[in-house]
Amino acid sequence: MSAEEDTELRDLLVQTLENSGVLNKIKAELRAAVFLALEEQERVENKTPLVNESLKKFLNTKDGRLVAGLVTEFLQFFNLDFTLAVFQPETNTFTGLDGRDNLARELGIYEGNELKGAPLLLEVMRQGQQKEKDNCLFDGDQLACIPKVLNYLCLTFC
Repeated sequence: MSAEEDTELRDLLVQTLENSGVLNKIKAELRAAVFLALEEQERVENKTPLVNESLKKFLNTKDGRLVAGLVTEFLQFFNLDFTLAVFQPETNTFTGLDGRDNLARELGIYEGNELKGAPLLLEVMRQGQQKEKDNCLFDGDQLACIPKVLNYLCLTFC
């Protein structure tokens, strides 16, 4: 086999692995393994682990735990195990986060059939968009949003 044929075969193999998603999964697994190895090395050498004080403070709040729980649930929902393997040690959230059912209850999300096939983060986004629409009056077919409060003030005082 010539060098040119080797290069062609390598390129074809890389393209096939990329198209099937295998290459990205291998890269993610490698990144997770490197991160975990570095974390373990720090523990062995008794070094003080790097502490992200602002993250630590945020995660000590109810909202912080809900946000971390939503991110964790998203990663679990899509089986992003290697990303989760980096996220949990980096945020120190191995335990103490609510599962999907508790998160949904805490956020006031009813899990109907349409939500079973989607991460909770999607429903949080939809609810936010709906609240924005509910607080607007639309002027004809225009896309401009007139806040209801502003409209009330104009009708009352103008």
